[in-house]
Amino acid sequence: MQHTKIIQNVAGDRERERLSRKENFIEAISVMLIILTLLWLVAYPFGVVLQIKPVNTVVNILLVLGGAYLLLIAPFVHADTATSWGLGNPYQYWKLITTGTPLRRLSVILASLVVFVSLNILNYYQWRHVVRFFSLNAIAKVLGLNIDVNTLPHQFPGVIFVIFTGLILSSLITFCAIRYDNFLSAFKTAMQVSLPLLAVIIVSAVVQRGSKAFENFSLSTWAIGVFGYVFWGFVQQLLFSSYFGTRLRKAFAPSKNPNNVVNGEEKWKKVILIGIIWAVGAIVFACTAISIAYGANAIPDTKTWFRLAFWLTVFFFPMGVIYGYFYCKDKKRMLVATLSASCFGLIHIDSYGLVSATWILGIVLVYVFMEDKNRNLVALGFIHGLLGSTLQNFFSKGGKAGVLNIDYSVGPWNVEEPTWGTIIIPVIVILCYAISIWAYLKYAPEAKET
Repeated sequence: MQHTKIIQNVAGDRERERLSRKENFIEAISVMLIILTLLWLVAYPFGVVLQIKPVNTVVNILLVLGGAYLLLIAPFVHADTATSWGLGNPYQYWKLITTGTPLRRLSVILASLVVFVSLNILNYYQWRHVVRFFSLNAIAKVLGLNIDVNTLPHQFPGVIFVIFTGLILSSLITFCAIRYDNFLSAFKTAMQVSLPLLAVIIVSAVVQRGSKAFENFSLSTWAIGVFGYVFWGFVQQLLFSSYFGTRLRKAFAPSKNPNNVVNGEEKWKKVILIGIIWAVGAIVFACTAISIAYGANAIPDTKTWFRLAFWLTVFFFPMGVIYGYFYCKDKKRMLVATLSASCFGLIHIDSYGLVSATWILGIVLVYVFMEDKNRNLVALGFIHGLLGSTLQNFFSKGGKAGVLNIDYSVGPWNVEEPTWGTIIIPVIVILCYAISIWAYLKYAPEAKET
């Protein structure tokens, strides 16, 4: 086993690491290549198009095994800590409630009790969501139990199982998953980055549809959706920001180039230019992807094309301006965040609207996650929940967003009309990741380190 050392990640934070920067990069990109290959070069052509059902089973088993490696083995291979993944742990929790000022100790105890009790209440009253998330009905069927797990809270002894499950899940989340030591600073950052993006989503919807954007909008439904997305976002970010973000931020050292930061008048010129590039890039990508996946006649006339181009500009220009602002603050860090976020975005093929939205969100999450003060998965889950629920309400439900409607069904098994053309974009993406490994080995100074 190699010796554990302390290295600086691309944002300048010092972290433990056992392997080299090069090994971090190659591992992360190779994992992404394997995932995309299994989904789009194995499952889609053989399991979906040719309908060879055993292929789907094999692919799912391999993906589960891969997930187990990412979550259970990789952290030990690299000497990652729980805090480096944005997680808490029982030892850290015990230190927080037994050391420090009385006020801080009391605040951690009260906060954890509120979380623990709230989670148990939600587990009971929102049991159907727990059943769906963990596929408990399917598990019961496999075990030969002829019961509807959704009905357990309303019968005895089923309610005991529900309460016991709630205690276990709540304990794991409260005392193992939540990192309390940096929660306030991380949550402050979460608000700073999520509120501007929230405004962009809502303003874009209003500009597109006016007051009709709020038709059938329910504040309570939206709030429940935010909470549900916080939990789901926590799980997703455990895989993407924690694994891919950690591997790739460690794969690059902080930049020493004086041109890495752009200031003054040149900064704002570049910010506007990047906004324009984002808008044009979104138009080109959307039209190309739609034409390849759904045929040349998918955009039926010039009027539809111009409408699509206009609304993509309305949505993506401000996103590009925000990206440009942070790019000018630290070019290298932003480019690494963009590469890391691509792993989060491109897993959502072939819903290309969702690819774009999650890639943008992923850039923000990975960028802030590079600093220890922001490395908190619950805070990231909050950003994911707030923006995910809002985007779904304004740009997904009922197709009311027209050409900007986002399909939340992703992956090879959710392609509605399977054709061989659908595979073109995934193949291009796989080639781009393969080229990125070659470029890193050839040009990145980090690849030459010993």
